[in-house]
Amino acid sequence: MGDKLEIKESDLKDYFNSLANKEGKLDISTFKHILKQLGLHPEEGTVTQTIEEIQSDGFITSDKLKAFLETIAEKHGNLRKLFDWIDADKNGYLDRYEIKMAFAMSNKPFTAEDVERLMTECDTDRDGRISFIEFRQSRMSSLFSDVC
Repeated sequence: MGDKLEIKESDLKDYFNSLANKEGKLDISTFKHILKQLGLHPEEGTVTQTIEEIQSDGFITSDKLKAFLETIAEKHGNLRKLFDWIDADKNGYLDRYEIKMAFAMSNKPFTAEDVERLMTECDTDRDGRISFIEFRQSRMSSLFSDVC
């Protein structure tokens, strides 16, 4: 799996086309179900935000599907740049020290409790470090999105 966006555009298009109604639309709950089946977490902040940005009537069309894929790819790239900026030792993981440094370099006030809270929230596999996937799926990425 690695840190790649866990979705194949062709699979998503195939699913979309097989489930869209006669007007070529798919309701949001079905769309989220498809995303989950393909390995993209629909509850993830960037995915939810992107869905909210592209749909206005509760449906996804093929044009909106294209916009979704483009937006998700762009946001994924931006999150990767941010993660790499925070990952000072370039080992592919964030640790407590790197989180403290990210707070300090971004001039955001923080306490030791803030760092621990982020570690607890983000480190879902409890290995003492935060992978890119854990970072992408957490609110942590939004804390530093204005610095990179």
